[in-house]
Amino acid sequence: MKKINKLLTTLFISFIFIFSYCGLSFGNEPEKSKPKLERHFIFEAIPMNLEEIIKYSGKIFAGICTGVEEIENDPESHLPVIKYTFKITEGIKGVDDQNEITFKQWQPTARSVGYEIGKKYVLFLYPESSRGLTSTIGTDGQGYFEILEEGFILKREIVRNRLGNKGLSRNLKTQKRISIENNKFVNDYVHRCSELGLSMRYREFIEAVRYLVNKK
Repeated sequence: MKKINKLLTTLFISFIFIFSYCGLSFGNEPEKSKPKLERHFIFEAIPMNLEEIIKYSGKIFAGICTGVEEIENDPESHLPVIKYTFKITEGIKGVDDQNEITFKQWQPTARSVGYEIGKKYVLFLYPESSRGLTSTIGTDGQGYFEILEEGFILKREIVRNRLGNKGLSRNLKTQKRISIENNKFVNDYVHRCSELGLSMRYREFIEAVRYLVNKK
């Protein structure tokens, strides 16, 4: 309960900041020139499950961050943005056979989920807006997963998002659960890690994502 209250408080403060930013920056401009808040700038208060995250994603991929560039007045969006460049190591949805991808995110929404050059991530991104901007899906960057290594001798890759993977197996509001029907082991593994807030092995996580992407 304390975590949920803290999350809701953070979201409320973020909303006030975004509202104030837009109001102060563009209050004296003609109505047509005022940038509208992108739909995905205000995140859902309740975490989505993994299937819902996938449904609303325009692009899903694993990759290594190779570039971070701050642009104070982006010519396309007319907003301060951060442009990220990634080398794609595994494309899953919306990236075809691309080896590299760049995307831009509005600076106020990028501060809490910044990317470090050289680090690996699995990202679930909204479709680009009319201003050419995007962000990771869901509450507090729920579609932002770091790829980390664990183990001393036999190292293996694991993934974890900012919510500790909680809520991925079932929507905490609707209680709707995901189902990996072609692999009971992966299904049970994802549910257990999600319920307990544990990191997931990269391979099993990607297998679950691929199944849900292709699920009819």
